[in-house]
Amino acid sequence: MTRIEATAPGSPLLSAVGREIALPPKTWTASGTHTAKGYTTKAAKTVNAEGMAADCLNINLNKKLSADFRSDVFGPGVKGFFYKCQKVRPDTNQYWFTISSADRAQIDRLCDPATRYPLVHDEQHDTYWIDEPFTCTTRVGPS
Repeated sequence: MTRIEATAPGSPLLSAVGREIALPPKTWTASGTHTAKGYTTKAAKTVNAEGMAADCLNINLNKKLSADFRSDVFGPGVKGFFYKCQKVRPDTNQYWFTISSADRAQIDRLCDPATRYPLVHDEQHDTYWIDEPFTCTTRVGPS
């Protein structure tokens, strides 16, 4: 059995995705929600309503798989899957996620409400984002 077959037995699609994003066979996984605010510039003063709406639409239609999620915060190896988005305030989107890593410390940091996230630019929607803390409602270790 190959490394990827162990992570998605019986699913050629999941095996191919796992192979492409280098998903380790044993991971720590957290699921839950988090919020983010989108702005028009680095100054983070003016809400980018259009960019925030486009991001939600994209995630709700296509989902989002990140092969190296927020490496600026966690280092390499964090895999993120975002599958639902909802505008909850004029300046805030809420996202539903499942995130995995072979390194438990990365998942611990993700789920720590004290973790801070620097401003990041999303070229696709020309939006500057401030990620707020992640609320992990489920955490699972390797089996």
